[in-house]
Amino acid sequence: MQRFREQDWGLHPDIDPKFGPRPEFHKTTLTDDKGKKIEVTLELSDEERVTHYGLNDRATNLFSVKSDDLTDPEDARELVVKVFWAEATRTSEPEILKRVHDIGKDNEFVKGHAPDMLWYKAFKDASTDKFRERLGLKTEGARVLYMIIFRKLRPITKLTGRDFLHAWWETVQCHLALWEKQAYHQDISPSNLMYRIDSGGIVGVLNDFDLASTQQSATGTECTGTVPFMALDLLDDLALQGHITHAYQHDAESLIWVLIWISLRYDDGKPRKHDRPLDAWPRVDAAGCRKEKRDFILGKAVCQALVPGKGHEENWKLGNKCPGALVVNVARVELLPEGQDPLLEIDAAFVRYLSPGRPPEAPSMVPGDGPEETSQVVDRVSPESAWAKVEVPVIQQCCQRNTFHAVGAK
Repeated sequence: MQRFREQDWGLHPDIDPKFGPRPEFHKTTLTDDKGKKIEVTLELSDEERVTHYGLNDRATNLFSVKSDDLTDPEDARELVVKVFWAEATRTSEPEILKRVHDIGKDNEFVKGHAPDMLWYKAFKDASTDKFRERLGLKTEGARVLYMIIFRKLRPITKLTGRDFLHAWWETVQCHLALWEKQAYHQDISPSNLMYRIDSGGIVGVLNDFDLASTQQSATGTECTGTVPFMALDLLDDLALQGHITHAYQHDAESLIWVLIWISLRYDDGKPRKHDRPLDAWPRVDAAGCRKEKRDFILGKAVCQALVPGKGHEENWKLGNKCPGALVVNVARVELLPEGQDPLLEIDAAFVRYLSPGRPPEAPSMVPGDGPEETSQVVDRVSPESAWAKVEVPVIQQCCQRNTFHAVGAK
C-alpha cells in the first residue's frame, strides 16, 4: 500500500488531482480513447452537484462542466460530466448509448428521448482489477473509472400535473421501444427519468444507461437496480445474487413505483418537508423494502387515505390504480413454488403493469393455468386502448398525439 499512487487511492489527475480542500474549479486537458484532446473546466463545487449511491454503494457523481471544444459559442445549452466506476465485464454505457442512438435513427419513440453524449473516456489505468491480480484475487466484479460529458437534462421531479405525466409517459414509450430492440435499461428510478425543453415543449428523456445491458439473462453476479424502485421479484436473495433474469415486467413495475413515489412525495416540484409517506423504503435493506412495498400494495385502505403532493393530484389518481395490478404479482410470488412463476412476454407485461384500466386476473396456483396473456396484441399508447378506462382525462390529452403499435401490429 505504500507504493500506491494518488490515483490508486481513488484520485485521478484529470479529475480530482490531489488530497485536500476541493477547489471550486479545475481546468484540465482531457484525451479520449482516440487521442483527441479537449479543454474543460470542471465545476467541482457546483451547487447542483449530485452523488448517487447504488445497490452496492459505488457512487456516481454528476457536476457541471464547460468546454468551448464541445459547444458552439451560440449554443446556450449547458453541459454536465458524469464520473463513475463501471463494472468492467459489463457492456459500457458509451457502447449502450451508441446502440440507443442507432435505434433512434428509425424510431420516433427513442429519437430525442435519450441523453446526448458528447465525449467519453474509460480510464483503464484506474481499473481495480490490478489490485485484485496482485493480491491473487479473482477479478470478477472489478471496476473501471469512466467519464462522460452530456448535454444537461432536468429532473422529472421538477414537473407537475400534465407536464409530469407527459414526460413520464414518453420515458415509458422510449424504454419499451429500446427493450424490444434488445437495449435493456434495468435501473428505473426517479433520478433516471429526466426532461428537456425544445421548440415543441417538454420532452421526456430516459437517462443513465450505466447499468443497461444488451443481453437479457441471469448473470450470476450482481443484480441491478435502485432498491426502493426495484420490482418485488428482484428483492429476494436469489435475485440479488444475480440468479433471476431481469425481464421487461420488472422495469415496468419500477416505472409504476416511480409514478407513485413522485406523486406522493413532491409538492410543486420540490421534496415534501412534512407528511411524507414511504419514508421507510430507502432506509431499509432489500428484504425490508420488499416487505414495505408488499404491505403498501395490499393495504388498499391506506392507499386511499394518502394525500398526493401539490401539483400531483391528478397523477395520484392514476398511481392509486396501479397497486391493483401489482396485487396479481404479489399473489403469484407467494403462491407459486420458487422458480415456477413464468416471465411474461413484453406485450403481456405492458398490459398487466402499465394499462391500469384493465382489471387484473385472479392469480393461478398452477403455472400455465391462467389466462393466455402472452398472445395479446396491444396498442400501447393510444388512449382508446391502454388508457381508455382510466378516469383521468388529462392522460388522453397527454398521449393523444402518440400512437405506439405493438410488435407485429399493422
